[in-house]
Amino acid sequence: MSYLLNKAASAAKSVQSTVISTSTTHLESVTSKFGFESVTNVVTSIVTSKDATPKHRYSSAAPISEGNSVKYHVSGCAYFWAVSEALEKAKESIWILGWWVSPEVYLRRPPSENEKYRLDRMLLAAAERGVKVNIIVFKEVPQFMYLSSHHTQRALEALHPNIAVFRYPDHYTGAKGVLSSTKSMLQNTVSGGAANLGKISDESLQNLFALAGGPTLLWAHHEKLVICDRETAFMGGIDLSYGRWDTIQHPIVDAHPGNLDDIVFPGQDYNNARVIDFKNLDNWEHNKLSRLTTSRMGWQDISISLTGPAVADLCKHFIERWNFVHSMKYNTGLPRDSRYERLLPISDQSAQDPSHQPAGPMTCQLVRSIGSWSGGSTLEHSVYDAYIDIIEKSEHFVYIEQQFFITSTGTWLGTVWNRVGEVLVQRILRAAQEKKRYKAIVILPSVPAFPGDLQALITGHPPRAIMKLQYKSISRGGFSIMDKIKRAGVDPKEYIRFYNLRNYDRINESGVMQKAEKASGVEYKLASQDHDDIVDPFGLRAQKEMGEFEGDDVTRNHEAYQKYQSATGHTHSSWDSVSSCYMLGGVDIRKVPWVGGGTIKEIDAFVSEELYVHSKVLIADDRVVLCGSANLNDRSLKGSRDSEIALVIEDPTPAVTTMNGQPFQASRFAASLRRYLFRKYLGLLSPQDMRKPDGHFTPAPGDNEYDFGSKEDVLVSDPLSDQFLQHWNDVAQQNMLAFRKVFAPMPDDTAQTWLQYQMLFWKRFTGPDGLHMAQWGHVMKDNFPRGDEGVRAVKEELAKIRGMLVEMPLEFLARTDIQIEDPGYNIVTRQGYV
Repeated sequence: MSYLLNKAASAAKSVQSTVISTSTTHLESVTSKFGFESVTNVVTSIVTSKDATPKHRYSSAAPISEGNSVKYHVSGCAYFWAVSEALEKAKESIWILGWWVSPEVYLRRPPSENEKYRLDRMLLAAAERGVKVNIIVFKEVPQFMYLSSHHTQRALEALHPNIAVFRYPDHYTGAKGVLSSTKSMLQNTVSGGAANLGKISDESLQNLFALAGGPTLLWAHHEKLVICDRETAFMGGIDLSYGRWDTIQHPIVDAHPGNLDDIVFPGQDYNNARVIDFKNLDNWEHNKLSRLTTSRMGWQDISISLTGPAVADLCKHFIERWNFVHSMKYNTGLPRDSRYERLLPISDQSAQDPSHQPAGPMTCQLVRSIGSWSGGSTLEHSVYDAYIDIIEKSEHFVYIEQQFFITSTGTWLGTVWNRVGEVLVQRILRAAQEKKRYKAIVILPSVPAFPGDLQALITGHPPRAIMKLQYKSISRGGFSIMDKIKRAGVDPKEYIRFYNLRNYDRINESGVMQKAEKASGVEYKLASQDHDDIVDPFGLRAQKEMGEFEGDDVTRNHEAYQKYQSATGHTHSSWDSVSSCYMLGGVDIRKVPWVGGGTIKEIDAFVSEELYVHSKVLIADDRVVLCGSANLNDRSLKGSRDSEIALVIEDPTPAVTTMNGQPFQASRFAASLRRYLFRKYLGLLSPQDMRKPDGHFTPAPGDNEYDFGSKEDVLVSDPLSDQFLQHWNDVAQQNMLAFRKVFAPMPDDTAQTWLQYQMLFWKRFTGPDGLHMAQWGHVMKDNFPRGDEGVRAVKEELAKIRGMLVEMPLEFLARTDIQIEDPGYNIVTRQGYV
């Protein structure tokens, strides 16, 4: 989404002289007369030709279906393995719908031991078995996004004629007639006063962003879906792409001086979106992010697998999307490839289709965000309707884990359409009035995943804009969730709390590396790059997508890799990562050895980064789960914007427990998922071994493995108990304080103005000139003694950290305007962010 800033600024400048600047006086008078909300509705109201006809609960096109089996997969390691099992067993069809699909992503790790489990190789093997593979990927605007969907299509379709890839939508630029009419309409809307402010449609908003010559279509296809043989489906927040594979302990380093074959994240799969974005993915093995100086960014995400009648509804969604794209492309006269055939509607298929057969006890319902541009259908925002209904009907507790949190309480931010915030406020105030205990726990990323310093003029613009909108949704501006609760005389922290995730690790640039470099005559950096080169597209110097051989010598022997490996003796080390130390049963970091004699000291090897939350999950009362691809913002919830899918899951299998100390019957699926997540963040789960799959690695049918009744489970079983809440908040605060002292991360409550931010962060860390005192993400050595005493002091602080949970810094930049109104962030361009 980073391209939105550039296009937003250009689009706004394009109309500024004719719309905004010429109407400043009028806008001010209109705002004064009709209020800010009415004015900002100029870019929020949607005009549709026809309303969606309510068919089922939440006005969804899909019914409530019984007889399903659903499993959750937390983080990419377990999810990718489960997908690989289904792909390996597919006999007839594989359907993939994705925002981003990376052909060369490894579904099992490490890559050196799992060459056949790279996605492109698995799809080729399936195609050679006679399986028909149909894939739809979002067609990005290549000037502004890194998805490289053209490479995805070209690489996969070159493998076998049984593989067909659609990229959609086909953006167009320079449609002067449309753009001119949009510009005229905007002028007339603003000059016509508040009566006209609600008449602009999302389609016109898309055209506005094209005024600067950019993509006419502003929105995205955001679903993540895999269906094998119309029987087993996977959906949720995880794309089959780079940067998504991760274990539950989230190692953020990947230097293996004793054995290059232990590398887990080859090429650009070793990524930190806060430092540098993906680049030139046709050459995905070339990574400019150094494993020896910079950590990767951990990726927290959740997806599910399922079997049963609900799969039929997911099949219908994919078929509708495929056939719609087919009609859009071939109705425009594009030449037809024989591999692109329409799919038979599900209603015309046999009633014995495996997707129709009962598979378990769970009730599921597909909910969507879809409209005319994305699916050729009437408007549907059943994901949003489900959010509202689930929160309104929650009796005790809601848990939200989200990538974004931009919402309105009904009286603020006329640019924000969704009222999830308003419903949360109403539910909390009702609990306060009834004097009943009620809690909402929300986990979000600390900073949106855009590269660069927050204060940077250009690269800092997107994260600042999103953070401003989120803080105004949560706690600032007078009409936020917390502000409205306070205004009613209620302490919001008694009812709703917000948290982030963060972790640390240690780069193993120790004496082992220096000895191997000296013995081999090869630098580790070059040897690791050669390793990544080996596992590049089609591996071991095989063919490129178009059938040509890479390099001058096909039999190239990768001398740098081989020399270094020979010098190491292929020695595995348990301490190439220390991410297990803050998990259950992990070794105390104070007891972890360090082999001296390397090029850096141990204190310089410790690194930290936010654990990026990409999940899209709502859990209510440990009974209902909403899981899918939809973020909590208008882009995902409005229906006319990004296309999304989610599943509402209810499991009648009881989990007898307590809620607020009283006997309570929860749902096994919802309760175990929520407890699993909470235990992970508190460091109450054992580290995950990527080489030893457990029950979480296998797809549905079946239940997730979970140790109900264990000491760790009991601690998190009742989300309203004093014992749990005290422990949860103590860990969040203790972790936050330890991270603050060791790494001085931002955002932090100690920086409430830009001046404080500069003093605490910018002037103390390495900038582009590399001249500052410390390196971003490394230990703030000024806080510790020199020499061995300093290392011991650092480890004493790190030993206090359990799991990844930290308090969200709600006072960060609270005394300043994070993002001022300017051509890139204003009444019009905000729509690209909300």
